[in-house]
Amino acid sequence: MPRLFDLPFGHIADMHFVYGFCNGNARAAVQEYRLRYPERPVLGYRSFIAIHRHLAEFGSVRNRNEQGAMLDVELEEEVLDIIARDPTTSIRRISARLGVSKTCVWRILKKEGLHPYRFRRSHNLVIGDSAARLVFCTWLLCEHRRTMDFLKHILWTDEATFTRTGITNHRNAHLWAVENPHALWPTTFQHQFSINVWAGMIDDLVIGPYVLPNRLNQNTFLEFLREILPVLLEDVPLATRQVMWFQLDGAPAHFARLVRQFLNTHYPRWIGRGGRIAWPPRSPDLTPLDFYLWGSMKQKVYAVVIESREQLLDRIDIAAEEIRQNHAEIQRTTQSVSFRAQACLQSGGEHFENLIN
Repeated sequence: MPRLFDLPFGHIADMHFVYGFCNGNARAAVQEYRLRYPERPVLGYRSFIAIHRHLAEFGSVRNRNEQGAMLDVELEEEVLDIIARDPTTSIRRISARLGVSKTCVWRILKKEGLHPYRFRRSHNLVIGDSAARLVFCTWLLCEHRRTMDFLKHILWTDEATFTRTGITNHRNAHLWAVENPHALWPTTFQHQFSINVWAGMIDDLVIGPYVLPNRLNQNTFLEFLREILPVLLEDVPLATRQVMWFQLDGAPAHFARLVRQFLNTHYPRWIGRGGRIAWPPRSPDLTPLDFYLWGSMKQKVYAVVIESREQLLDRIDIAAEEIRQNHAEIQRTTQSVSFRAQACLQSGGEHFENLIN
């Protein structure tokens, strides 16, 4: 395929004429040009757009910037072709490959309305996961349509580990000052510690947090269910507890035989591995604690450098209390599970968070 400026200027003029004939539809212009001039090579549709843009802005398909470097349709086409072949490439790599400044590459991409977006992390789904997610989401939406208050009666639960180092991505951490203070944020410590925290969410309430042993097994979790959970649930109205669904993920301690026997007796409506309703594995995008509570808490907890385990415990309690006061936001979060379940169905049980705002 020849480069744009390997073509005679008459061909470039014909391309611009055809682009106007097609009312600025570049893809249609490619087809029209191919019909009119079957013996000529046809470049990509972006060439038609770039020719028109440069004629409109500069009166020519070529012009020079202040340093005398060539800015032309050909360069734009090369930049956009590189992006089309590898959308994950960087401005630095394009700049080095084409021998132009990063500013020039950025200007071309900005003119095309292109923006750099970050990847979002997600759990890897294995064979069978999508089907399990579809079954669960179908059940949840059917129950929600049958009983409009259904989502208000689900106790979502989970455990999370808080460590001394915490969040390692500090791109959004800033220190405002008149002059650069050259401040440091420690991320590596000789003395490490961690805390395993249980929490729950139901309707507009946050239950807990409660500190569990770092190594959770069936005995310690069973003790928690028998002795601690009833106390934590005292803030939940009795009418809600009588019809409550108790959700757990598939962690080994949750699946232990003694734990399942206890749940069947004391919480017959429970969702989990081996429960009345199966919880789909690797589905943190469906539980409010994973897609809301833990992230919100950790942002608050790690707003300062953690120096001791006691300070970490205090920060966890303070963060939970701040979140607990916003009942409206908590309720919006628990109610949003129905929207997420619908998005999961539309994606065929695959990841869907990249498709929602």
